[in-house]
Amino acid sequence: MGVLVTLFILAVMIIFFIGGWLRADLVALVGLVALVLTQQLSPVEAMAGFSNPVVLMIAGLFIVGAGLFHTGLAERLGAGLIPYAKGSEVRLFLVLMVTVTFLSSLMSNTGTVALLIPVVLAMSRQTGTNPAKLLMPLAFFSSIGGTMTLIGTPPNLVAAEALRGASGGTLGFFSLLPIGFAAAVVGLLYFYVIGNRLLDAGEVRSVVVARLPMPELNIYALTLTKGHPLVGKTLRDVKWSRDGLIVLGEKRKGLAHRLVTARADTVLYEGRVLVSGAEADVRRVARQEGVVVEPMELKDIYGKESGVAIFTVPSDSPLIGHCLSESRLRNDYRLNVLQVIRPNEEIAMTRLKDVPLERGDMLVAQGEWGDLEKAGDETHLLLANERVTDVANRAVSERHQLAAGLIMLVMVVLLVFEWVDPTVAVWLAAIAMVLTGAVRHMDVAYESVQWSSLLLIAAMIPVGTALENAGVMTWLVTWISESFGRAGPVWVLVAIFVATMVLSQIISNTATAVLFAPLALSLAASLEVSPVPLVVAVAVAASLAFMTPFGSPTNAMVFSIGGYRFFDFVKVGLPLQMIVAVVAIFSILFLFPF
Repeated sequence: MGVLVTLFILAVMIIFFIGGWLRADLVALVGLVALVLTQQLSPVEAMAGFSNPVVLMIAGLFIVGAGLFHTGLAERLGAGLIPYAKGSEVRLFLVLMVTVTFLSSLMSNTGTVALLIPVVLAMSRQTGTNPAKLLMPLAFFSSIGGTMTLIGTPPNLVAAEALRGASGGTLGFFSLLPIGFAAAVVGLLYFYVIGNRLLDAGEVRSVVVARLPMPELNIYALTLTKGHPLVGKTLRDVKWSRDGLIVLGEKRKGLAHRLVTARADTVLYEGRVLVSGAEADVRRVARQEGVVVEPMELKDIYGKESGVAIFTVPSDSPLIGHCLSESRLRNDYRLNVLQVIRPNEEIAMTRLKDVPLERGDMLVAQGEWGDLEKAGDETHLLLANERVTDVANRAVSERHQLAAGLIMLVMVVLLVFEWVDPTVAVWLAAIAMVLTGAVRHMDVAYESVQWSSLLLIAAMIPVGTALENAGVMTWLVTWISESFGRAGPVWVLVAIFVATMVLSQIISNTATAVLFAPLALSLAASLEVSPVPLVVAVAVAASLAFMTPFGSPTNAMVFSIGGYRFFDFVKVGLPLQMIVAVVAIFSILFLFPF
């Protein structure tokens, strides 16, 4: 009875995954609860996925990836690869897939994908390529790359250990390289001929928002020296707004790294007062006050607390027809509008307050990050470039590129040489990203985690336990042994390869390898043939999970980021799965004869 209940719940889950009527993570959670309520899983078994090292590792890797993205390092890496891919989407695809294949052969597939997702997003933005055409192949080629070396993926280590225990022999570091290389070549040809067209056929939703360059702004610093008459006065006292100046903030002596937001009652101290306005007005005020004036750059008005964002006035905005002086953006949200950008019309700074706003106008606004976000939410203004949070994250973190790069390098070294547990290595890197400022603060770290991907993986891991508890795994092993044992070793290898590959679409590839490696050894002993081809088949097949978004952690990682549907994986992954399987089987038979 338990077998039927488990298979029924699994079948319903798969139907909902394919149909896309509910979010994939919600379907997985409902299925998990159903397995507990029907007593196919104990509560402890059901919760095991949430404490699984893979889930914890992926969470940390999302934070590491955020550090690379927010500091601009990912964009810089992407810019470094672009010359090799310039002028051709095919070349861009080739450069990225070769990179992910190489890296995933030496370190965790999930780690490689998490590190390269920001690079892909940055390169997509710079080249105008839809990132959805790159993210799914990125996940697939990370799995293929994992088959190339002994440490590329856990099933390889499982296979090597199984052989060592059975015969004293084992797999060398590069024993599987020819198989993985052949699979990678075939995969590249597949996407060149048909795979990209299959991705184009679907309506794939990208989460990436176009980023507009910030316009040139008239920003100046008025330097107040010790003992100057203005020191100690408030901005209300100096009344510079009457002279056409917008006071953006203060960089006080001893706190030059911090921009103190300007308020009417802000007291002026020794240091620099940052203002915006027409150059003639600024220099006139400087002469009147007897202060030194110098031009500043946009980056000088960015900080942890404040910065600049671009808003667009939509057709339903109540601001249309009203001047900025009537908009109350300054009084209610404490924002300074530094420029109004209107197509085919240049609006002078001296006219900003008195120009009626029109649909499509872009307002360059400066203020505290929280006020910018609040204004966007409450005034029907649309962000024209990015979310305020994204602008803030990048503005604060950009100066920490070197730290982010060193943290990534140390993490990769720790993962490759396994000096510490992989999960510990990842979380050391994630914590370092926050402590160094590469990730602005912990709230940003939490926001960077794709919780839907984590829930999907954590909820699907116990499904494998339910299949084992119900005896489905034991039945499958027995069936393969009885049905193909007399047909000869080649057909047994094909059967094991297919069974391992199919099961890996549903449960962890490591668990699948652990279950099928002993079967491979037993069948080899009964057939009196070398166990190496059968065990290698298990290792390779366990890593080839292209047909479902939960077939591997890397698939789940790109599932929500790329805006894919369940059927997108079936449509693109199934043909690739079949082609790579045929190539892998022939490669195994050629390299490891019975």
